[in-house]
Amino acid sequence: MEIIDSHTHWGPSVTVGTEVTTEELLRQAEQSGVSRIVIFPFPSTALADERINQRLLDEAHRIKKFIPYYYIPETMKSIPDGKGFYGGKWHWMRGVQDVSSNYQVLKDPRLEEFIEASERIDLPIVIEEEFAFTEAFVKKTKNLKVIIPHLGGLGGNPMDFLDAFKGRDNVYFDTALASSDTIIKFIDKVGYERILFGSDVPFGTMKGELEKIISLPIEDDKKEWILSKNLRRLIGFP
Repeated sequence: MEIIDSHTHWGPSVTVGTEVTTEELLRQAEQSGVSRIVIFPFPSTALADERINQRLLDEAHRIKKFIPYYYIPETMKSIPDGKGFYGGKWHWMRGVQDVSSNYQVLKDPRLEEFIEASERIDLPIVIEEEFAFTEAFVKKTKNLKVIIPHLGGLGGNPMDFLDAFKGRDNVYFDTALASSDTIIKFIDKVGYERILFGSDVPFGTMKGELEKIISLPIEDDKKEWILSKNLRRLIGFP
């Protein structure tokens, strides 16, 4: 069964004061049987120096296990088309990281341009914001592929995210750091087709987060979709 980790960090962190090395990601992948790894920069590093996106892309060219995602800067520049990125990461845009959203962003005329450009590129965006911000953002989209990390757990109550987006087929969820019980509730409501396995290294481990999926009381073919097939479909990965 193929396993793709849809949520890890790579490189140094300005605020956490640590670094996730290529060697550490490969070590965890070897230990847990993960064959491919989505990587994006730490927010603090990307905000301090946008060139980390290019360094991450260069590393993904070198390490074939890596699937690079572009960190969306505060200028709301969309994913550079044709450069080799497979998705994007939007993280508390101009807000307080992991704490509160900046709702003025929703009024920025560049947001509409960003959404339109992202929908044309047709790559997924991992969006981490408060629930109310996320809900307002998604309402502005038509077919933008939105991935909500942690089943919404860091932006509020996961059940609020579930109720709000269960009918939006363009909204997906990753399982990083979520409980097994919450994962099952999401599968029951939105189906296994919109759930992605993620570890959130270094805040979680591939082995520990993977064990949650493997132990779920669902059929193996559904686990396979969660572990790799859903992401492959989203990013058009050959």
